[in-house]
Parts: sequence; structure tokens; C-alpha cells
Amino acid sequence: MKNCLLRLHSYYNNLFKSSEIRRGITKVYSGDVFSNIIGMATALFIIRGLPINDYAAYTAFFSILMLVPLIVGSGVNMALVRFSAEYISKSNEKPVELYVASFIFQLALYLILAITMLLLSDKVSNILFGQKAFDSSLRYGLIGGAGYLVSQAGRGVYNAEEKFGIYIKTLWLRQTLVFFFIAVLFLLERLNFQRAAQVVTFVELSVAAIITFHVFRGINIAMILKGFRKQSSTIKEFMSSTKWLIAYFFVLVAYQKLDVFMLSHFSSENEFANYGVAFRYYSIAMLALSSIHAVLLPKFSRVDMQDLAKQRQFSYKWIKTTVWLIFPLAIVDIFGKSLFVLVNGIQYEKAFYMFTILSVSILLSLMFSPLVQIIMARKAFKFLFLLGVGAFLLNFAGNYFLIPVWGGLGAALVVILSNGFINIASWLRILYSTK
Repeated sequence: MKNCLLRLHSYYNNLFKSSEIRRGITKVYSGDVFSNIIGMATALFIIRGLPINDYAAYTAFFSILMLVPLIVGSGVNMALVRFSAEYISKSNEKPVELYVASFIFQLALYLILAITMLLLSDKVSNILFGQKAFDSSLRYGLIGGAGYLVSQAGRGVYNAEEKFGIYIKTLWLRQTLVFFFIAVLFLLERLNFQRAAQVVTFVELSVAAIITFHVFRGINIAMILKGFRKQSSTIKEFMSSTKWLIAYFFVLVAYQKLDVFMLSHFSSENEFANYGVAFRYYSIAMLALSSIHAVLLPKFSRVDMQDLAKQRQFSYKWIKTTVWLIFPLAIVDIFGKSLFVLVNGIQYEKAFYMFTILSVSILLSLMFSPLVQIIMARKAFKFLFLLGVGAFLLNFAGNYFLIPVWGGLGAALVVILSNGFINIASWLRILYSTK
């Protein structure tokens, strides 16, 4: 055991020889841990405070709140981080006009989609969830989603400029506010779906306003808008160089939400709620991955990190280090059921088995997903897009055939297959490709 720990410590030191990368990941990850603790406490209040039908509605609400903003903005934001980090490293200047264009484009596109969906809410709810009962989930999700969209756009700017401290503080602010209001409602026995959705919606919009003010503080936006034509070369360069990356993230977000929508069509409300609980914990665990991505993408986008040998060396060391995570995950899967049921309630016992399957995806994602950042650094965006299309088709087919038979367990298995397809294929590309 002592030798294993010494080897792990050696791998860690070799992996993060760059103190800058180590400090960045440590800062963001430490902040994420605190954010995760608050998020988990909030999730427990919601899970224990809502009956199954209300929690099913909350799951639908949260899916919409995440889905539409991520479809509209995730590709643009990740491309912005990738492009801006390289731009700043070359010119030592911030592409401020690109920041403004990104905010305006995302918000305009989102409002068009959201207003259209709200006007056709009955039909949209029926298409997405197979029933009109989640109509209010759709409305709250779209309103709160506007705030989430703007917040993500702001965090993209913080990532591009490697302002990880500010990035973490925005996460803390959101999680702390949601926790406070949900905890008060729970303790007063006033918690229900409507109030939970209203709290999250209010917090998302409030945090978005704060982030927008902070990002553009001291910037003359009116002057930038007037000079857009003169400054449009940067925006054109951004679009021409990242269009496939934007398309990749569009497909990625679409397939990552297929499980929820197909479960609502092909399974019972109880199964849907159980999967919502399992996926909630899975999402909290995967926040660690987002903190790693937040640091690695701008780092690998720098000019000095384009060397293929450096990238391959990093990938080997990364996998050797993260494979050790199999042990804590195995302990949770083997011994965690009693605590899980005690905390969440016997009605969500099946959610533990779903989470056990999803834990395999956690391991594979932590091992391989950060290596996708290397593919982005190599600008192999079309390759990523084709991988995303393949994963989408695999996800759709897997959910279509497995959910009617195995319900949430089948959906969890498909998460492993589709995510594993992208992550392992990316790793093989790093090892054997010369470009």
C-alpha cells in the first residue's frame, strides 16, 4: 500500500511539473469541491423535500434550464476560450470586440428560441417529455436559462483570461444563494416544485446580471459597437477557425440530454424521478471535470503548448495518475447503498444502482475527457464534430432500444458507451496521429 501511494505521488509530481498548471487546477478544483458540497446539500433538501411527482417536474425543469443555453452557447463559449487564449498569448491584447459579439449573438439567438418555445409551450412540452404536465417546467426552465446562458458566457471570458479565482467565486455565489433559499423553504415546510423552480430562476438571473456588469466594467460598449465594421476581422477569423468546434459542442450537448427526454417518453414517472436523482449526483461528481477543463483548455491553446511530444507525454501521465480513482469509486459502489438510501429515502433506492453504472462513466471521463482539450489545441475540430455525430447516433439508438427494457439502468449504460466512444477515440488520435 505504501509503494502504491509513493507511485501515485510520483505520477502527480511528474504530471504537474508546471507549477502554473498545478496551481490553476488546484485553485479551480478546490473551489469546485466547496461548490460541490453546497450543491450536494441543496440537492438533498430538494430530493427529501419534494414528492416524486414534483421531483420529476423539477428534473424536467433543470434539464430545460441547462439544455437550451448549452445548445446555444456552449460551442461558442468553448471556441471563445480556445481562440482568445491563443490570441492573447500572441498579441498580449484582449479581443474585447469578440467578447461583446459573443454576448450579443448568444442572447439574441436564445431569446428567439425561448420566445418561440414559450408561444408553443404545449406542443414543445409534449414533444420533449411526451406529456403536457411539464408545461410549467418548460416555462421556468426557459426563463432561468437566459440567466444561465449569460453566466456561462461570462465564465468563458474568465477562462480565456485565466482568471480562475473570479470563475470560482461566481460558482460559489450561485450555489450559496440557491442553498440559502431552498434551505429556508425546506425548514419552513414550504418547499414544492413551483417555489424551487422560482428560486433557481431568480438566482440564475441575478448572478447573470452581476457577471455581465463585472465582465464589461470599464469597457465602452457603445464605442465598440460603432467600430464593429473596422474590428470585424477578429470576429471573422474566430468564426472561420472555430465553426467545426461550435458544431461539435452543439451535437455534444444535444446527445447528453437525450437520456432525460427519452426516459420521459418511454418510462414511468417513478423511473424518471429515480434517474433524475442518480444523474444529479453524477453531475455533481462531474463538476470536478469541468474545473480541469477550465484550466487545461486555455493552457493547451497557448503557442508554447502545441508540441506533439509534450501533449503525448502529458496524456500518458494523466491516465497513469487518474486510473487510481477506481478505488474510491469502487468503495462508494460497494458500501454506499445504505447511506444513499438513508439520505435520499427508500423511494429512490433504484437510483443507487443507476448511479453505480454512471460511476464507470465518471472514471472514464476523468481519465480520458481532459485529453479532448489536446485535440482542440491541435485544431482537429472536424474530427471532434464527426466523433460527436457518431456519439449522438449511438446514444439515440442505445436509449431507443434499452430504455423500454431496462429503464434508467439502460440510460445509464448508454451514457458510458457514448461518452467512452468520444474520449477513447480522442486518446487514440493523440497517440497515433502526427497532426
